[in-house]
Amino acid sequence: MNNFMLLGLGLIAQGLFAARFIIQLLKSEKAQNVQSPALFWQLSLLASFLLILYGFIRSDIVIVGGQIVGYMIYIRNLQIKGDWKGLPLLIRILAVLLPSVLFLFLIFGINYNWEKFLANPEIEGLLLTWGTLGQVVFTSRFVVQWLYSEKRKESVFPVSFWHISMAGALMIAVYAVIRQDAVLFIGQAFGMIVYSRNLYLHYQQSFEKAKSLVFKFKRYRFPALMVFTAMVLMFNLGNWEVTESSEARYAQIPKEMIESGDYMHPTLMGIYHYHKPPMTYWITAVAYKLFGVSSWSARIFLQIAVLMQIWLVFQIGKLLFGDNKTAFYSALIFASFPTLIISGRALTTDGFLAVFVLAAIYTWFLYLRDYKKRYLLLFYLMLGFGFLTKGPVALIVPVVLLVFQKISQKTKFGNGRIHLLGLLVFLLVGFSWFVMLYIEDRQFLDYFVFKHTIERFSSDTFKRSQPFWFYIAIVILTAFPWFLVITSRVKSLWVGKNKDMLVLLAWVFIPLLFFSMSQSKLVLYILPVYPGIALAASAIWVGLKNKSQVTWDRIQFGFQLLILIGLAVSPLVDSKIVLNYKFYFILVVTASILVSFRAINMKTVDKTILMGYLFLMGITASSTYFFGNNSGMVNDPKNVASFIQNELPEVDHIIIYDRRMPSMSFLTDKNIISLYDGSEDLNRETQFEKDEKWKANLINLKEEPDWLTKKRPSDAVLMAKKNKIEADPIKDAAKGFGNMKEIDGWVLFY
Repeated sequence: MNNFMLLGLGLIAQGLFAARFIIQLLKSEKAQNVQSPALFWQLSLLASFLLILYGFIRSDIVIVGGQIVGYMIYIRNLQIKGDWKGLPLLIRILAVLLPSVLFLFLIFGINYNWEKFLANPEIEGLLLTWGTLGQVVFTSRFVVQWLYSEKRKESVFPVSFWHISMAGALMIAVYAVIRQDAVLFIGQAFGMIVYSRNLYLHYQQSFEKAKSLVFKFKRYRFPALMVFTAMVLMFNLGNWEVTESSEARYAQIPKEMIESGDYMHPTLMGIYHYHKPPMTYWITAVAYKLFGVSSWSARIFLQIAVLMQIWLVFQIGKLLFGDNKTAFYSALIFASFPTLIISGRALTTDGFLAVFVLAAIYTWFLYLRDYKKRYLLLFYLMLGFGFLTKGPVALIVPVVLLVFQKISQKTKFGNGRIHLLGLLVFLLVGFSWFVMLYIEDRQFLDYFVFKHTIERFSSDTFKRSQPFWFYIAIVILTAFPWFLVITSRVKSLWVGKNKDMLVLLAWVFIPLLFFSMSQSKLVLYILPVYPGIALAASAIWVGLKNKSQVTWDRIQFGFQLLILIGLAVSPLVDSKIVLNYKFYFILVVTASILVSFRAINMKTVDKTILMGYLFLMGITASSTYFFGNNSGMVNDPKNVASFIQNELPEVDHIIIYDRRMPSMSFLTDKNIISLYDGSEDLNRETQFEKDEKWKANLINLKEEPDWLTKKRPSDAVLMAKKNKIEADPIKDAAKGFGNMKEIDGWVLFY
């Protein structure tokens, strides 16, 4: 049987399974309690037989083993209901005999590979165990239903049937995604919606009074939040390689540190690179030492940084509000911000910087609580670490808060001598690396202070200019609807003169204004503003009237549906986008959860925040498949690097036209030669070089226009973006290569 016919057989079976539950659900909705119609069991019987046939053809014991048990239970339910004898005699005989005939045919009629059936080499042992366990759980629901029905002398569904169904469906869905089985995936994704609704029908009387889930599980809520978030963050973290250009730079530099043993002088592709202080490189180098050099290990500590930020927001919330519930809301809201997750998807300095900034703010609030010296010294130490991560930008939010508290609220800062000691700690830690480099080379002061601080803020030196309103638009979209909730209450908060709330407003709006005036803008620059948004939003949210909460809840739900629909149909908008069924599986599960929770009479104050968090977790998990399947769109050169490594082992040099591409250094063991032909990307900072060795790997085609045709190494592959292959140097050089291949927007000549 060909793959198309096999898939059709499986889809027909799953269609019948889906139809039985649609019928069951419609009957139940009409009666407003869970029903067990005869047609449900008749369709189950037919679908089970087709799926048994499907499983045998696929040599999948997980499918077959579960269905045979269910098959006999379906017959028994029809007997209990008195509908079995109503079927024609021939149908009853065939229903009982056909599975037996199928087994006999497999044993004696053909040379069936039973060894493969029992231990399919296409399925890993751990995966087979997981899938089998899931099928056992899933099948046991009908055993429970059968035993319960025998006891009651009628065919009914106990509530445990739906609980077991949900647990088993989740397990099998995971198995189906890894096994790449679209038939199983479609069936389980639909089933979870039905199981959720039947559970609601079972419990509808107890749902008459809305309950606060956050209050009910207060002992476990924050640990559960951290564990679940960690699982999502770690999920498929290595499914894509380092991306150009920022992540590739920050991943390659610590790799070169380990190779050279020099941790004080960062180099990128052999040239000194002093754009940023070294803290991010040091942290990443530790990850490489522990886990080896890989894209996964480059990102692993970033995930820990995200978790630490959530923990710090929770702790700050407890200090400010004196209320664990509002603090938990703050952590949930913060964890639902896409900007936070983005900071952990690709290696940059911003995630680590945000940890040190938040830690500094937390220790400052601790200090103001009882003026203990150790908290003040920790505050300055965290500022020092932040400065050693990204320079003066680490001071913006903490200084804004201190100045606002001192001038507007007349806050007492305590003993001045302790502050002087703290400043000394800050200077010793934060300025240590800068002073060392300045002693070695006096021009470093001008390079970092003026070029990378003043010019970055006041001019478009790094080609990152955006309009003034850029960050306002970004915050509205990425903190939706929470930033709008805050702005809708700014006037009343200002009139109310609540000190803590005014501090939070200063935390949000003053830095946002400052960054908006900067000429250099990237999304993650304003990451330290988002904790203030989460804290202010949670405090406002708990004080809103239920009518306002319901309005915002509906707006958020509509916004989420638009995003889910947009993601689902994105390949229709851009044919280059590739989305596999694993992506759609997580999307369907996310949508199912959102819809299911709306069917439960949960308090809006909990539901809106929880749904925002679960929505983003679903998007985060599904995005890993987007990154993995759309390498060209996300600037992941893994396919190019893999082709060169595996298909061109004799090549020693990779020549890259008018691009820097540190990712190729990271992903291959080849020597990288960059060809400069006017691109700003290759304007390297060479003034700190002690010799001219770097020129061998950075060729200026403006000065040597014939280098490609006359001086290039013979054992080399030439890389150029597809839109650049008509450039004269490429057209001239292409004649000297025998082959050409296009991969993810790159053209290789070899």
